[in-house]
Amino acid sequence: MATYSDADFKDSRFSHGERVRILLRHPKHGGVFGEAEGTCAARETNVAFEAKDGTKRTKTLVWLKDIEGYEKPHPNLPDKTQAVDEAWFAEEALRKKEGDLLDGVSFN
Repeated sequence: MATYSDADFKDSRFSHGERVRILLRHPKHGGVFGEAEGTCAARETNVAFEAKDGTKRTKTLVWLKDIEGYEKPHPNLPDKTQAVDEAWFAEEALRKKEGDLLDGVSFN
């Protein structure tokens, strides 16, 4: 369970309050199409979900706040987007602000 504290990140390569880059993936094609930035606020491990191919998987999710550069389709206005300033992201989609060892590494 996320606690919004340093304890959430005890076994993570990120820290509570750290500013990170977010690799944004296309929802249909899956490829990375851009980056945004956010601040790590909470972390939840072993979150179960069903993948597109029907297999059961788990991921670690990080709640990011103060997000800049992320927009998603507007729910009520076709062809419009709305800025998102906080959301859950898979931890593997996050990168250190500068010089991350995983830069250039693909993720699923």
